[in-house]
Amino acid sequence: MATLVRSPLSGAEVSLRAWLPMLMGLLVLYGCAQESVNDDIPGPPTAFDPARFTHMEAGILQSYLQLQDALAHDEFAAAQRAVIALAPLAEGELQILTNAAVQAADITALREAFRPLSEKAISDGRFAGLSFAYCPMAFNYEGGRWLQTEGDISNPYYGATMLRCGAFEAQENPVDGAG
Repeated sequence: MATLVRSPLSGAEVSLRAWLPMLMGLLVLYGCAQESVNDDIPGPPTAFDPARFTHMEAGILQSYLQLQDALAHDEFAAAQRAVIALAPLAEGELQILTNAAVQAADITALREAFRPLSEKAISDGRFAGLSFAYCPMAFNYEGGRWLQTEGDISNPYYGATMLRCGAFEAQENPVDGAG
């Protein structure tokens, strides 16, 4: 037997089952209205700015960041210029990896060359003040790390396709020296 209640609008008796969906809907709407805005959602991507790092002293750090940023924004020509500028500044194994990246024929090849270059820069502890970022989906789920300034993730391995894919990693041993 259905429980009957008097409708506040018409005064007629109606089944509680008829009011239940509307009552639940109102409760959901009220609950949603009370939720705070989620500030963890990254903003829309900014346009590529080739002068973004020109305030920094020219050197290996500036060239690396220009390369990372250009790859994240799908700017192959700018990435080529950055890696060409990086090549004479690098030494040892990093120079070998950078020279291989200079030979990249397209942005896909340059992204593939950027991976070991970044891993070497991370393992050398070359850049103080940068954050380690990691994309678990890069390179067929093998993952890829890179260094970047703080802010929203800017994935150099996927560019605009998945610009915000990844997360910052905690640094167990903070970097002490600049490169």
